[in-house]
Amino acid sequence: MATAAPASVEGFDCTANRMYPCQAYALYRASFAGVSLDLAAIGDLFAVSRFMVVHANNLSTTATPANGQPLLVPLQCGCPSRSPSSYAPMQYQIDPGDTYWIVSTTKLQNLTQYQAVERVNPTLVPTDLDVGTMVTFPVFCQCPATADNATTLVTYVSSPGTPCAT
Repeated sequence: MATAAPASVEGFDCTANRMYPCQAYALYRASFAGVSLDLAAIGDLFAVSRFMVVHANNLSTTATPANGQPLLVPLQCGCPSRSPSSYAPMQYQIDPGDTYWIVSTTKLQNLTQYQAVERVNPTLVPTDLDVGTMVTFPVFCQCPATADNATTLVTYVSSPGTPCAT
């Protein structure tokens, strides 16, 4: 099993021995963050089609995921603009009451950190975001190393009770 070093608040490091860009996945739990159980809404959040989510999870196009159901969301992972960190750039339109921290921790379920959002949006003032402002949220991801013999990696947030192999 291929593993990457844990992400810091900046994400995973871009390294020469990894194949960028790559197809990666984020594990997202349906309706944990006020995002509808509708596959289209989940796809919209990550800017992928619901058909991509359906295909990645072997679901029917009419499926409604159960509350808390883990879903694989396909991502295009890389090191955008020669970033030192690998991520999938996700465009998000600020809603009333949103902050980098709220979107990172609730809607994106800690798949990124607000510090990384600040880094990739240097021209925005985090404490002065207008409703409708488009912000890039860097969803943490990593590409396999050439020696891993893996084709894709999944980014997920462990929670209490998540089994961990040593």
